[in-house]
Amino acid sequence: MSQAELIQLGASLVAVLFVAWLVRRMGLGADPRIADADHAIRLAEEAEAGFGGVDVARDRAGFAAIVRNGEGRMMLIRAHGNFFAARPVDASVVGRLDKEFLTLTPPERSFGKVTLHLGKDAGMWASRMREVARG
Repeated sequence: MSQAELIQLGASLVAVLFVAWLVRRMGLGADPRIADADHAIRLAEEAEAGFGGVDVARDRAGFAAIVRNGEGRMMLIRAHGNFFAARPVDASVVGRLDKEFLTLTPPERSFGKVTLHLGKDAGMWASRMREVARG
């Protein structure tokens, strides 16, 4: 290998390492997950100051959660790119129960449909959705 080729190889390696460092620094390619109930409550509080979450249904994979506050209001939180997005759950949100899965479809298409694997608690949260729809 000639000296020019070695220099080109070295420069290419430095450029690749710089891009990898920059991607990591910017948080690109991260896999955001809701770690636990406390994390979900913090995310709901970031979305609406004073929300005061008291109960959480977290998807088993950690990609989404429903947070309920003391007044019975609910907030849907989901991974959105490298961050999280939150929307209030009200009568306009359509809920569908399928065994251990609860699928919520907000009217806002850009937020998208969210399916949460809640296990045996899916039915209880679907029931809470019906209460919100009536209320």
